[in-house]
Amino acid sequence: MNTAVAYEWHRARGLRSTWALLLAAGALAFASGLYWGAKTDLGRLDAFDSSLGLPLTLGASLIAAVGVCAFGLDYQHGTMLTTRLVLRFRARIVAAKAVVVGGLSLVGGVLVTGLAVAGVLLAGGSPDGGVTHVLLRGVGVLLLTLLSGLAGLALGGLLRYTAIGTGVFLVWTLVAETALGGFLHVPPSSLPFRGTALLFAGSAPPWFAVLLFALVAAAGLTAVGFTLARRDS
Repeated sequence: MNTAVAYEWHRARGLRSTWALLLAAGALAFASGLYWGAKTDLGRLDAFDSSLGLPLTLGASLIAAVGVCAFGLDYQHGTMLTTRLVLRFRARIVAAKAVVVGGLSLVGGVLVTGLAVAGVLLAGGSPDGGVTHVLLRGVGVLLLTLLSGLAGLALGGLLRYTAIGTGVFLVWTLVAETALGGFLHVPPSSLPFRGTALLFAGSAPPWFAVLLFALVAAAGLTAVGFTLARRDS
């Protein structure tokens, strides 16, 4: 397994898209932190929490694209056969990609949280909840980016194209969940992505949403294993 992870890490770190997507997610958070930190008329709003709005959704989508690329680029560049020959077992392929993408997704989460706080502070603002609140929200961001990356990995393995996989993730987060919440009045705590994004934002963490998101990602990766067995043997 160590060899499989090393192989996948070598592949992932050699892709410019990996680092470009992670840095773009961090840059969005930093810009949002600067914007909200400079505002002096927030009232009861918290600058740090406010900075983790739409930029967090877009940043998590960029991190999901890292996961999509892990499988999508293998197929598009014709290197999946090499991956199969080197790693041999489909479970090992999926597991190695999940380990590497999960690690990169956590790095993205750290960047998003840290740069959002840095932007707020540099602009003259301060998180109202103090260090404890920032750390708790950071844990929520890490869970969101981790699950987003793994869900993106599943989409890449099932759809085999980076643009289609990333597009499906964006439609899910920006359109489908918005429609479910706005028109069908589904509470955010029942929506996988939005509920996880709100983790530790209030007094009652929406753990159901986190569990649901984790189940979606796990089911997707399991399905990828079956499709590898059927289509790439």
